[in-house]
Amino acid sequence: MTQHATHAHAGGISAAAIVPVIILTLVWGCNWPVLKMGVNELAPLVFRATTLPFAALGLLIVSRWSGDSIHIPRTMWTKLALLALFNIAGWNGLILFGVAQLPAGRSAILAYTMPIWTVLFSLFLLHEPLSRRRVMGLLLGMAGMAVLLGEDFRHLQRTPTAAFLIIAAAVSWAFGTVLLRKWKLPLPQNTLSGWMMLLGWLPLFIAAPFFSPWPDVTSISRGAWFAILYNIFLAGTIAHWVWFTLARTLPVAISSMASLPVPIVGVFSGMLILGERPGIGEWVALALVMAAMFAVLWSSKPPPAPLTPDD
Repeated sequence: MTQHATHAHAGGISAAAIVPVIILTLVWGCNWPVLKMGVNELAPLVFRATTLPFAALGLLIVSRWSGDSIHIPRTMWTKLALLALFNIAGWNGLILFGVAQLPAGRSAILAYTMPIWTVLFSLFLLHEPLSRRRVMGLLLGMAGMAVLLGEDFRHLQRTPTAAFLIIAAAVSWAFGTVLLRKWKLPLPQNTLSGWMMLLGWLPLFIAAPFFSPWPDVTSISRGAWFAILYNIFLAGTIAHWVWFTLARTLPVAISSMASLPVPIVGVFSGMLILGERPGIGEWVALALVMAAMFAVLWSSKPPPAPLTPDD
């Protein structure tokens, strides 16, 4: 167990984990308007099928350079494929269709209900107790989602489909995060992250041509190229390495705190970069979701000791 993981069991995030949490917050928070720039020009699956393999290969190359093996034992492929399905394919495939239809800030608020869903999955898969505080968090989170979904239903020119896609993406990511913690595959971090991203990319790559033809690279604007490169090197390689490192070495409730400030950064970066102006509904939903995340993740009791890997 790493030093910051040990300190985390005392009831919070240690100093050693603060830097990766800040990096994750800024990179993923600012990525919401960047994603919007990308999918406004490229079809969602085409955009993600373009960025994921390079980020995955980057992590595998780093793993080799650091002296780690990139070999996956045959007995681990099934679990690795399931982790890739929920953490990478399900999350990315669903989230980009939603972002293409909703403002970046609203998308970030809905997507980062993820820690709330981890509570439910942790209850059944990790046998973590459902305390009164966590029940309150779940209710507040549901109220925040209801505010945004209610607005979409009231405005007939909109469709709530995009919001449901983003919620489904959050559920997929939450389930994958809990599985990652439960199984704790004994693989080097960069190797695990790289193979997960590469396996998760395959179904997106296969499905992409059925939704939109591949674009002419000469017609892609500078803004779209920036979005592609940002998602390869920053939101892809660096942020995924940080996230999966936290998710594997810290308890689920603690590692999920890394996502706590992301929707706030997402809302304000959408305002700065895209000129979005969130309405009252967005601000109310953001407050409810943040209150829910605090209720779920900040507990006065220390989290339970980590489980041993399942066979």
